[in-house]
Amino acid sequence: MKWRICLSVGKMDDAFEKMYEKLSEIAIVDVKDLGKHNLSGYDIYIGKKLSLQMLETADNLKAIFAYKTGVDDFPLKEIYKRNIVLMNSHIDADYIAEYAFGLATSLVNRITEFDKKLRKGIWYDTENPYWRSFFEMKVGIVGYGHIGKEIHRLLQRNNMDVYTIDRGHKYENISAVNSLEDLCDICDILILSLPKTEKTNKIINSDILKRLKNKYIVNVGRSNCIDQKALYEALKNREIGGVANDTWDHKPKNITQKLNPSGYDFCGLDNIVLSPHQAMRVANGHKRYVEDTTDKVINYILQGKTKDVVDLVRGY
Repeated sequence: MKWRICLSVGKMDDAFEKMYEKLSEIAIVDVKDLGKHNLSGYDIYIGKKLSLQMLETADNLKAIFAYKTGVDDFPLKEIYKRNIVLMNSHIDADYIAEYAFGLATSLVNRITEFDKKLRKGIWYDTENPYWRSFFEMKVGIVGYGHIGKEIHRLLQRNNMDVYTIDRGHKYENISAVNSLEDLCDICDILILSLPKTEKTNKIINSDILKRLKNKYIVNVGRSNCIDQKALYEALKNREIGGVANDTWDHKPKNITQKLNPSGYDFCGLDNIVLSPHQAMRVANGHKRYVEDTTDKVINYILQGKTKDVVDLVRGY
């Protein structure tokens, strides 16, 4: 009896065609769009999101595979109750780390700020003509998972002092401190790579921002971890050095819609680098995610192996 797989995609492309061909050799694969579907009889679901309504139709589901990293589009608590395993992909963690490194450098070197001024013919900032060196800074990594560790690896290459919060794990070549407050006091810049969970919601709030006077934040994690109002006020009043932000509360419904990333006027500030959730949009990234997921599904069916299993209680 072959396994039955529901493959949910926005559009069949070369990557998904190859996935379909490989999985069809060992299972019955039905390709569906991203809408709501009945999962009755399926053993495996592969997709980028899953509604609770769809999950409730699943009577035989054993495993779910997300061909991406973030899993906040999945009903984690209900998946946990049904004893279903959920696996995601971290195949592009090193690329996202590279983008975070680029954002940090651009921010503290003031590259985008100088670019905007020169387009107006302004060559000198008479009040503050200098940029700072990122390499001379102490860096705090908030979220020491796959991406955080890759960020650490890049920073190590430049002999930088790196810190993170002690979560009881084994740490090598990085200093672990007791709290986020300690991290703020010690470091010159925080790089966030946090997942979206209840515990990370507005973890960067007004109290934390007060500890970051003249310091910097780079965010390639989820938007919920920063209190947008508090951040806007801190930037507007020059209470912090600057921010490079890649994730936002507002997202366009389609690729052609134009949309301000926030209800606050971040676009009117010159001490923030705005990025449109671009860290994961690296060339060939989609192909790598699909190939990685394909390998995971094959190993799961043929050998019972699991990798990158999501902790459904923690949410990542």
